[in-house]
Amino acid sequence: MQKNILVITGSPRVHGNSDSIAEAFIEGAKASGNKVTRFDAGRMYIRGCNDCRYCFSNDGECVIRDDMQEIYPALYEADILVLASPVYWYGLTAQIKAMIDRMFAGSVRPYPIKSLGLLVVYGDDNEKVIEPTLLHFHTICDFLGWEEQFVLTQKGVICKGDIQKTDSIAKARALGESIR
Repeated sequence: MQKNILVITGSPRVHGNSDSIAEAFIEGAKASGNKVTRFDAGRMYIRGCNDCRYCFSNDGECVIRDDMQEIYPALYEADILVLASPVYWYGLTAQIKAMIDRMFAGSVRPYPIKSLGLLVVYGDDNEKVIEPTLLHFHTICDFLGWEEQFVLTQKGVICKGDIQKTDSIAKARALGESIR
């Protein structure tokens, strides 16, 4: 059965390592007959949540008018959400984090999303660097009651194209193909 997959990338860098891994995943998911929608939060204008709680009295509508308004409809159509980001200072980028924070509006009218996937790249070779990001991912899934669809991490990729020297592109494509 076809799944509706929403991929949100968090890198401000065009054609960087996280973009490449996201694109490989998307190719695989489409090859398996899934519908995939992609937004590049790292290159969109998305303000952080200001905790005004306007959404609580307005059926989940957010008072802030920015590029997040393009993403909300896709969140309400998605079966699976996939986040793809580099790690900046031990976490997801500020750009994708702002998008995640703005998902708070879904507290009023919950999203139909059933599972969350994570594609993460980072430049360090120390695997401890990824631990806070993984904790954030696990906590989101736990809090929202979403299944952990998959986690793919790749260490040691700093410069554009470094991901091409790893097997993570093939792994990401295979993860996409596995979703049926």
